[in-house]
Amino acid sequence: MGVTREVSVADYLAERLRQHGVAHLFGVPGDSNLELLDRMLRGGQQRWIGSANELSAGCAADAYARRRGLAAVVTTSGVGELSCLTAIAGAYAEQVPVVQITGAPPTGSGAALLRHTLADGDPGHFARAYREVTAATEVLTHASAASQIDHALATAVATSRPVYLSVPADVASAPVDAHRLATPVWTEPVDAPALAAFANAARALLRAKDGQVTVIAGHGVERRGATRELRALVEAGPLPFVTLVSSKGAIDEDHPCFAGVYCGDVGVKSARRAVDQAAVLITVGTLMTDTVAGAFTAREDPAHTIDVRGTTAVVAGEVFEGVPMRAALAALTGLAGEYATLPAAGLPASAMLGRRAEDEHGPVTDALTQISLWESLEEWLPASSTLLTEVGTSFWGAVSITFPPNTAFVGQPVWSSPGYTLPATLGAGLAEPGRRPVLVIGDGAAQTSAPELGTIASSGLTPVVIVVNNAGRTGARVQRSPEALYHDVTPWNWSGLVRSVAPNAHTYRATSRRELRQALAAAGAAPEKLVFIEAVLPSADAPPMLKRLASNS
Repeated sequence: MGVTREVSVADYLAERLRQHGVAHLFGVPGDSNLELLDRMLRGGQQRWIGSANELSAGCAADAYARRRGLAAVVTTSGVGELSCLTAIAGAYAEQVPVVQITGAPPTGSGAALLRHTLADGDPGHFARAYREVTAATEVLTHASAASQIDHALATAVATSRPVYLSVPADVASAPVDAHRLATPVWTEPVDAPALAAFANAARALLRAKDGQVTVIAGHGVERRGATRELRALVEAGPLPFVTLVSSKGAIDEDHPCFAGVYCGDVGVKSARRAVDQAAVLITVGTLMTDTVAGAFTAREDPAHTIDVRGTTAVVAGEVFEGVPMRAALAALTGLAGEYATLPAAGLPASAMLGRRAEDEHGPVTDALTQISLWESLEEWLPASSTLLTEVGTSFWGAVSITFPPNTAFVGQPVWSSPGYTLPATLGAGLAEPGRRPVLVIGDGAAQTSAPELGTIASSGLTPVVIVVNNAGRTGARVQRSPEALYHDVTPWNWSGLVRSVAPNAHTYRATSRRELRQALAAAGAAPEKLVFIEAVLPSADAPPMLKRLASNS
């Protein structure tokens, strides 16, 4: 008989996370998670990244998971886990697999009137709250902790959704069988008969419609690690493809088949034309919320659509379960002979026109406006960067420009939590140290999570951070009552703040196109430094695409 080797529950959890590429733990320490943290970190599988608050830690973990495949955030119970709840809800809405780990009081102490509780003797309040925003919720027990951990991680990976683990202090130190670690928690199943039936149904639809086929790529493509398969499908036709605002940059935008960013009637003409003229649409990983769908003006045509989702595919309304995205895309690539293909050079010249609307080009002056800011960024942005933009003027400005090759893009158009992208810069930078983050965020949003500038600096990251100082929440001004006082924010001395938390950072203030270009050039020449640029813009100025979206809402 083999000798049973035991490790603690905390050690087991740390190793399972390491197996999924998690090299950092985000969070905030508290009395109920200290033993858990000591045990998880002693093996060296993860590096601790402490944030100023749990909400920011959760947002950092969200961006880390987007770029790495999985992330973990550790909080204390009650006050800590509730502070993180908004970030986990955002991960659920945006389909991001984050493991929320709560260090809880010892088993059996629920009736005691402990701090960080509601003092009513019911310890289950917070786990019940998390059930509403996670794909799996587990309160670990001595008898089944290892299987509960494995189930939660398997669910996170399979669904691309967050999960919740509550780890009582006594369970964290309990022994479990280490031999379980040799078995993967999840492998992607493929239902071979369902896949074959899907391919046959897709072939029949393509033959019946016999016309242009257009691909619409959503953010699910990157969440499922299917960008390579998507590109193979596009090039097999070749097929025109568009991305949604949530998935911009999923394939390099200099690709000859790229027709632009599609956002219904709000998007550019080339993208609308590619979608509206298609006999068959292939939608991949799409989630058509109001913002993404251009206030619900995007084409909805199930009878002419092949819809590829996470583990399900749909052809003209017929559902095929057990067909993962990568397998479905490979099957569609194999049907290339059924497509009405494009010329070898890619898109016809007429379809290449208008990737950006005419009103998104500004007159050549020295004024610093939304248009000139994004024109300057488009000219400067280095290849292989990670561009993060706060939902509001920054996100909609970024959607209008063409990215250089191999640009990663992080935004939050579905959940739209103010301040998300500043801590997300921390997570994205740690997830992919070979990519320099470039953050563009409004002053109002930046004020909600500004302390994370210190965490970013202390973690050794050197992003370029551009705060758009337009004296308030201009994204909201565009929607209603632009002169209302509730849109204003208190002016901050941004350069002074940055120097106080990141003394070695380079800081600039730009009030003109020329000054902004000079600051960007300096940032490019100092890749080893955190560079902070305050860009001062008119309070009522907004990107044209955001104005069109507001007028359609």
